[in-house]
Amino acid sequence: MDIRRRIRAGRGFTPTEQQLGNTVLALGERLQGLSIKELARLSATSIASIHRFCKKLGLEGYKELKVALARDAARDDPAEVDINFPFAAGERATEIVPQLRAVYESTLRDTAELIEPSALNRAAEVLDNAACIDIYTQSHNLYPAQMLCDRLLSAGRNATCHESPERLVRTALATGANHAAVAISYSGLNQQLATLLPILAERGCPVVFIGTAAAQRLHPGLTAYLTVSDREHLQDRITQFASHIAVQYALDALYGCLFARDYERSIAFLERSLPYTRLPGSDDAEPGQAHPRPAGTEARPSGTGPSIRP
Repeated sequence: MDIRRRIRAGRGFTPTEQQLGNTVLALGERLQGLSIKELARLSATSIASIHRFCKKLGLEGYKELKVALARDAARDDPAEVDINFPFAAGERATEIVPQLRAVYESTLRDTAELIEPSALNRAAEVLDNAACIDIYTQSHNLYPAQMLCDRLLSAGRNATCHESPERLVRTALATGANHAAVAISYSGLNQQLATLLPILAERGCPVVFIGTAAAQRLHPGLTAYLTVSDREHLQDRITQFASHIAVQYALDALYGCLFARDYERSIAFLERSLPYTRLPGSDDAEPGQAHPRPAGTEARPSGTGPSIRP
């Protein structure tokens, strides 16, 4: 992960260090001409704070910080597509298709670097131990959230994903330590979170939060965090190209880790449901007939198949 992404992630930063990081990012190339004393003055911090800031980034000191920032700037592709406006008026498919591909590729690369495997495993463990998984989000994040809900149900996991604010609140009020919550907010500015998260905490429900590093800092103390790419502007954009694919990628990774924790059981439930859910004419299997299993898996003895979680 490049130094700017590590600064934006702000893992383990104190409020002073977050303020210092924001100043460093805002200064950009101008930082190269500043002394450590000048940076301390501009950021309203101290020289000692700058040294601690550099150490947390894994750097020896201020000089190494400037070198790392200059190296990252030199690696930037000047022709890199604009995440917020990936195409312009009059452009056709020959320009738009590769430019959107570049948006997706850079967003996936950033998100893959930001999601910590330990956090992903912890999140999957939390969901695996839950009797029911409740998903809390709103607006455009509802689409990937509802897809996650459908996938959880398809693997035999009890799950809910409501659009109505009233249903979300009532779901939170009815939850408990045997449930798990997935809260999705790219920016962290979802106004309902101020209502829902305290209720979930009071009810003892573990929460997996998916959003940018800045969003996570707005909601500290949750069970697990999956960090997504943060390069999309919250308002100055055509639409949510990057944030959508970042959230979808994080949710897909979470589902994959959860499915893999009990792969045999999940596959067995899919097989049991296929006679009821398959499309007519989609294959040659008759209702009730076994479907092919992935290579390397074995069928369970009769009567030992899994049931839907309570």
